[in-house]
Amino acid sequence: MNKDEDAELISKAKATAVQHLKEKYKLDVEITYAKKFPTYVTSKVDISGNVIGHAEEDFTISVNYENQETSDFAISPELKKVLIENGTYPDFQNKKKNH
Repeated sequence: MNKDEDAELISKAKATAVQHLKEKYKLDVEITYAKKFPTYVTSKVDISGNVIGHAEEDFTISVNYENQETSDFAISPELKKVLIENGTYPDFQNKKKNH
């Protein structure tokens, strides 16, 4: 792949991450870092960012550039607190359903 193809894959992965976080967690985020792994390692782009206007509420997420699936979502304690308060933190929802 050439640099233009890599840039296009990264751009598409970033858009997927922003849309996923908006739809699933109701977050408006900005991307601060994105890196595509070599194809022989994995078909993923690692992405980092934060909630717009809240640099301490940061996250990382991976996007598979072949099928646009997200994985490896990790968040800061500050963002976890916001997601719990909003009722959009995954473990919080599961515990709610079980009680």
